[in-house]
Amino acid sequence: MIPSIITTIIAIPITIFSCFLYFRVKNRHQIRHYEQQIADLKDIAWRAQMNPHFLNNCLNNINSFIHKLDKETASNYLTCLSRLMRKTLEYSDQPKITLAQELDAVTNYIKLEQLRFGPDIDIKISVEEQLQIENIQVLPFFIQPFLENAILHGVLPKQNKGNIKINITAPEPQILSCSVTDDGVGRKKTNKSPVEIPTAKRSMGMSITCRRIELFNRIHGQSLPLTIHDLTDQNGSGTGTSVEIKLALVSDDLNIS
Repeated sequence: MIPSIITTIIAIPITIFSCFLYFRVKNRHQIRHYEQQIADLKDIAWRAQMNPHFLNNCLNNINSFIHKLDKETASNYLTCLSRLMRKTLEYSDQPKITLAQELDAVTNYIKLEQLRFGPDIDIKISVEEQLQIENIQVLPFFIQPFLENAILHGVLPKQNKGNIKINITAPEPQILSCSVTDDGVGRKKTNKSPVEIPTAKRSMGMSITCRRIELFNRIHGQSLPLTIHDLTDQNGSGTGTSVEIKLALVSDDLNIS
């Protein structure tokens, strides 16, 4: 009888503690689930802020071509913009797309800008051969704002031909790196550029994208820096800027993040 009572006395607190642990773990999973939903909604909201800014620029470009009576360029620009907007609508409610889809969207954006600025800008994309771009998951449209910045504030102020390189690699396990490097005037001369672009418009897409990248990495258990390198010659004069974006490497094929 006594051993039975002792066993019961011991079992009761163990049972209570086990129930406490179960509900605590369950509660944590629920909180994590809600946090993920909130993060996804924030990401959609930030993209919704960025897309009108980009679209406004494109429509202004088309309007400029029409006023110049350059109907052929305006038509080609509209075709490229239509393709890009279809992709934007398709991806707008997705927290992740494949790297292949992202690069396809960037290629369309490059066509738009080359129609706008002609042969003055040469843009090349390089992807590390081992990367399986159809399986790697990334943020939608995370490259475009940095590329736009390199064009408008890097190479255009040179007032002669400029070059931009987009290089995508996996320098470390579980890390995807994307660098956008231009041979423009550098950050020191950007504010002195004759190309006038309002500061609010200039910074919105960049700041929103930086927050989206930070959130994406946090969701996947990473805290990765976004680094900016000022390129200089032997005399210390600016020869361009290189921005390195690091994302958590998320792959459907390898099931890693």
